[in-house]
Amino acid sequence: MQPSLHLCRLFTMLFFLLASTPAVPGAENIERDTLYLSLEEARHHAVEHSYAMRRARNDLNIAEKQIWETAAAGLPQINASVGYNYYLDIPTSLVPAEFFGGEPGEFREIQFGTEQNITATASVEQLIFDGQYIVGLRASHIFRDLAGQTLERSGLEIKNVVTETYFLVLLARKNIDIVSQNLRNLEIQLEETRELLKEGFTDPINVDQLQLTVSNLENRISSLKRQEDVTTSLLKLQLGLDMEEQIRLTDMLEDLHRELLNDISFLTDFTPGKHIAYRMMQSQEEMNRMIMRREQSAYLPSLSASFTRQEMAMRNEFNFFDGDQSWFPNTYFAVNLNIPIFSGGMRSSRVAQARIELEKARIDREETLQSLNLQMQKATADFDTAREQYKKEQDNLDLARRIFDRTSIMFREGMASSLELTQANDQLMSTQANYYHALFEVLNARNNIEKAMGR
Repeated sequence: MQPSLHLCRLFTMLFFLLASTPAVPGAENIERDTLYLSLEEARHHAVEHSYAMRRARNDLNIAEKQIWETAAAGLPQINASVGYNYYLDIPTSLVPAEFFGGEPGEFREIQFGTEQNITATASVEQLIFDGQYIVGLRASHIFRDLAGQTLERSGLEIKNVVTETYFLVLLARKNIDIVSQNLRNLEIQLEETRELLKEGFTDPINVDQLQLTVSNLENRISSLKRQEDVTTSLLKLQLGLDMEEQIRLTDMLEDLHRELLNDISFLTDFTPGKHIAYRMMQSQEEMNRMIMRREQSAYLPSLSASFTRQEMAMRNEFNFFDGDQSWFPNTYFAVNLNIPIFSGGMRSSRVAQARIELEKARIDREETLQSLNLQMQKATADFDTAREQYKKEQDNLDLARRIFDRTSIMFREGMASSLELTQANDQLMSTQANYYHALFEVLNARNNIEKAMGR
């Protein structure tokens, strides 16, 4: 019982010792500050925080404010003003002297008014009818819709580029893993060959050949890591992240290949008329139609009304706040009817230009429809080609592994040279890289199909 008792006490002391040991400074912050992202999370983060999406949201906000700006022109416009004049010299007028009993043909100098005057004016103006205002109000709503569609297109585009860059980062890391694994295999072969050399069972040239290959692989790994850093920085930029922020991608190429290619039924779900590019061209055509109608409405008369109230005070002293002094009112109501009669052909020229722009918009819409069909056809063909190439590279990888394994056995048995082993290793490494590049191309081709579909 005594050994068990001592053992329990030892475990108890060890537990309290570990519990009271302070954590490594900064370790918790490093874990917390690292942003873990799956492909879907990266897409969502880019839609929320990317620079392109933030600009597109601001454009949409501007379009919404412009609707109110246009609508406000048809609401009552209320203005008020106060004007103060101090005359150092009161204006002098000449009147016929005979008005005051003088001789005909003579004039007398008379000063009218006071040294200090204040005029307070309040006015209300209301637009009653204006064809250009009505059309402009409708056009502002179309402009807002166009800005919303631009935001939608920006979201689709940023998802597409983030997806491709995400794949590129995974591919870069996979290439590093491939070269690193081959480096470890050759390092083992190098050590075994050195031992054989010590025993006199091999030639020194085999050791030198393997050492040279190991050095080349080490340099290649360094180059691949720099490429990975640049690609990761590009992904951070697309995500709207600071370059100093740490990210870790949680998806793997193989897993994404299984998930994304499990269901390709979406290939039959293509409707060009629902594509964001086509809908934007429809909105642009509608906008050009509104521009033409605005020019046509310039032939219509416009009607407005206004009400003005004016109070004037004239003093020789600054006593405008004296309630016993008089203020002189001036009130009037006005109706203005503006009828366009002749513009020298300017209005008709503007209408003709707007009609031509509308026809151009129709042509652009039709071309976009055909272009979308062509893009989908090309994306589907590229996807089929990528899948065929992937299957071939899969077979080639199995073959390259068998060749390398067989060459390694022959090298150990003295039936193959180090040069043959190096060639087999290079061939395996190249085939592995081709395999994962083909896998990347399949994923990227599927991503391009989604782009072509406007999904």
